Amino acid sequence: MKLTPIAERFILHWGEMGSRWGVNRTVAQIHALLYLLGRPVAADEIADTLGVARSNVSNSLKELQSWRLARIVHVMGDRRDARISHVRSFA
Repeated sequence: MKLTPIAERFILHWGEMGSRWGVNRTVAQIHALLYLLGRPVAADEIADTLGVARSNVSNSLKELQSWRLARIVHVMGDRRDARISHVRSFA
């Protein structure tokens, strides 16, 4: 997926802020991406969009899930078993 320049800057900035708070940079960047999109996103799509390893995405998503910042949802018609969706904190 192609991100707008503003989205790219937001994701990079959120990653920098996360690392200053003691959160892994990739975890923070994935959180920012999920927040911006507001829809279910497959781990493969996250890896391709951010240019990070699929294994890193998987571990980062598990960490976000443990903090209840992301959850697994199922999408009808999708061959993959589950996709990850951001749970909006203020919704």
